[in-house]
Amino acid sequence: MTELEKFRQKFRIPAYTVREYQHWVWSLRPVHTTIGCGVLSLRRYCPHFGEMTPDEGAELAYVAKELEAKLKAAFQFDKINYLMLMMLDPHVHFHVIPRYATPREFGGIAWTDEAWPKPPNSAAGRDLSESEAKAIVAHVLGA
Repeated sequence: MTELEKFRQKFRIPAYTVREYQHWVWSLRPVHTTIGCGVLSLRRYCPHFGEMTPDEGAELAYVAKELEAKLKAAFQFDKINYLMLMMLDPHVHFHVIPRYATPREFGGIAWTDEAWPKPPNSAAGRDLSESEAKAIVAHVLGA
């Protein structure tokens, strides 16, 4: 199994994809820290941010703008955090974590940003089921 296949499997990208772009894929995080949190990853394997191509960098700006607009419309986040650590997963990707000063209701659950206003705890959260992921994706894309 390639490094990219391991990454895609770990983050359940095929099942949790929100949208694919030419160079990037936006998917939900399987462990949901806050409602709407996701992973934005390069579609090709790339172990170093400095190895990103100019086309990938240009598209990143477009993707971030669209992603933020969709998440804002869907969940009215107060702030948004992008984390790029690549310690355990050596592939160019960002954890996208919308931040909320007050709880948000979705799917019969009160989603609370437990770390607000401090940095997010990306290891904390709840595991999403595939049905919850589908509902969130539908809501985000329909917003």
